[in-house]
Amino acid sequence: MNIDLPDGIRAFSIRESYNIDNLEKKISDIFKLWGYEKIILPTIEFYDVHKKGIGQEIANQTFRIVDRYKGDILTLRIDFTAQIARYIASLQKKEFPIRLFYTGNIFRYTIPKADNLWEKRQIGIEFIGVSEIEADAEILAVASQSLKSVEIKDYQIDINNVEIFSSLKEILNLDDTEFKIFMEYIKHREIYNLKKFCLNKNLDNKLKDFIINIPKYQGDIDLIIFLKNRLKDFNNLYKNFEDLEKIYNILKEYDLTEKVVFDIGEPTEFSYYTGVVFEIFIKDFNKKIGQGGRYDSLIQKYNGKIPATGFAFDLFNIYNYLEKNNKLKENQKDYFIIDTTEDKKTAYKIAKILREKNFSVARDIIKRDINDSINFAFNNHFKNVIVITIEENQKMVYIYRGKNKIEKYKEEEILGILERG
Repeated sequence: MNIDLPDGIRAFSIRESYNIDNLEKKISDIFKLWGYEKIILPTIEFYDVHKKGIGQEIANQTFRIVDRYKGDILTLRIDFTAQIARYIASLQKKEFPIRLFYTGNIFRYTIPKADNLWEKRQIGIEFIGVSEIEADAEILAVASQSLKSVEIKDYQIDINNVEIFSSLKEILNLDDTEFKIFMEYIKHREIYNLKKFCLNKNLDNKLKDFIINIPKYQGDIDLIIFLKNRLKDFNNLYKNFEDLEKIYNILKEYDLTEKVVFDIGEPTEFSYYTGVVFEIFIKDFNKKIGQGGRYDSLIQKYNGKIPATGFAFDLFNIYNYLEKNNKLKENQKDYFIIDTTEDKKTAYKIAKILREKNFSVARDIIKRDINDSINFAFNNHFKNVIVITIEENQKMVYIYRGKNKIEKYKEEEILGILERG
């Protein structure tokens, strides 16, 4: 019998699971400080409902199953944002703004490679019912504070505005097929093909120069101001760059501008984004750790036009970065109790007192040499080991604060000390 896992799936060790769980808790705590409330969403959705939100291209990567009773095609969750859009649309009573956060796994089929997993773990927030740029800035501020909480400082936020591409579609009068080809040129930074594309159009020289150089436009706020002024004759493009300038000015108040880079030549993979979008990277780490943006038209696909913005972290990628850079800690447990007496009553009493004081306590219930049990405890990251023995008809308690520091107490003495606190 083959007991291996499929290629795109992996199990996480106790140490890995502890650290991923710890990251999740720290980030969740930041979300709560900003007023976001947790929502639990289903792992399985109707395929057609999910596809409506995420688009056909991403839907093609879903894992699908069949309801054996009704015959409906179902899918494992591929995206949280589309789920939340469906949830908000389904609410009979809506009071805005709504701030939600979530955590859980998404499932996306890709050709299996080394560490390119089908199953990823995300944690993220959604800010629903607010169209102002300040909401986008808040999302970025929450992301930044979350990264600081897990001791990541060397991050960079790449910001863009997908409305720039929508404006170009309108200005150039492109149909959907032409626009898709145009966006492929930008996505793959094909300057030669962009030049060829412009040859067939009767374009203003400033606009032509902008289109050809889109893949090169990466920089700070000076680039955005330059492009805004250069394209001022194109009202929509002017406003798109003005929005980026506005969000930058708000981020100044959060003291985040040094983390921001504008990357105009980087479109997003999700078709539901409608405004400011961003991706988060870490210096000298080749994987994206987070992404998000505005999706004002997504909820409308289900019911009701409601503006929204949000983002998600890839927890496994954050974990991998911290592990690679030796920034993770072992799971330090508090007490391991070894009771060599017949009745074990003292072990039960001590464990009860310590747990009531919120210490983690495990007991050794395997018969083996005391030294083997002590070594086991320290090898498994217990801070303290308690050994209970009988000496001259008197129960004695030894507390090992590490292998070389030992305290000795009579039973009633240690019980009194522990109860007093």
